[in-house]
Amino acid sequence: IFGLPAAQGGDLTPAGHTDSTLALETANNFTWDQKGAESVWFDGETSRATLFLSHGIAPRWEIGLEVPIVSHNTGIFDSFIENWHDAFGLPQNGRKDAPRGQVDYSYDRGDSTAELSMSDTGTGIGDLSLHLGYQLIQSSPGNRRALALRGGIKLPTGDSDRLRGSGATDLHLGLALTDAQSLSRYNLTLFASGGVLWLTEGDILPDQQRDMVGFGSLGFDWAPWRLVSFKLQLDGHSSFYKDSALDQIDSASAQLAIGGTLHLGESDSVDLCVTEDVVVDTASDVVFHVAWNHRF
Repeated sequence: IFGLPAAQGGDLTPAGHTDSTLALETANNFTWDQKGAESVWFDGETSRATLFLSHGIAPRWEIGLEVPIVSHNTGIFDSFIENWHDAFGLPQNGRKDAPRGQVDYSYDRGDSTAELSMSDTGTGIGDLSLHLGYQLIQSSPGNRRALALRGGIKLPTGDSDRLRGSGATDLHLGLALTDAQSLSRYNLTLFASGGVLWLTEGDILPDQQRDMVGFGSLGFDWAPWRLVSFKLQLDGHSSFYKDSALDQIDSASAQLAIGGTLHLGESDSVDLCVTEDVVVDTASDVVFHVAWNHRF
């Protein structure tokens, strides 16, 4: 629900061109805990269809737009994930004992009213984001490294009551690096990014929300063939909330994405990946991601 930016590389869209990405993601969630008077229960599935557009407005300058459609539903992947856990001897952590076919995102601090309670299914627009990038170091045939300064603003266009947005405006600023030079002998490209996200007061747990969050990503692209590359990416961020003993509310998070890209020509490619929560209970159990990329 916050304006945490997607991981990006150091290369910007060339002047006069437009890069487009249509990304489809489904995140399956099931986690619960209770410590003292606090209790949390997150059960449901969230799907997100996002259109990313970026345009090179001048040499070294890029503008972008992100339009998400968010859907909360009861979970079509529950049985698959339970069978996967059983097959590999992984713990279910109460999944099989939970009622089927429900959306329940709730958090209670022991007061008479719940701090968070959302059980509605439905689909709607999320929070729109605008982006701006400046090329600090541009790659060349002799130096295949690129560094960009990236920033953006997220606007409160989504319905916070249905967890399609935070109800607040967020700003981010960071650096993004792509290095295809250092590890070129192994057909490896390094990409990394990091920065700071500033949050204005939102509608979700406003008394516990932090004002500033740090984020970062580190990944590798291995291209053994021209048409296919394999990718490994680690994403992390500090906690969005405070004053809680529960990891689901107040803990730094890390996720590992494993996947790759199928290159369909000079202008088109398809990304596929699966994401797992490295720091358990701080992110979705599993996220399935597919994206189509096209340059005009």
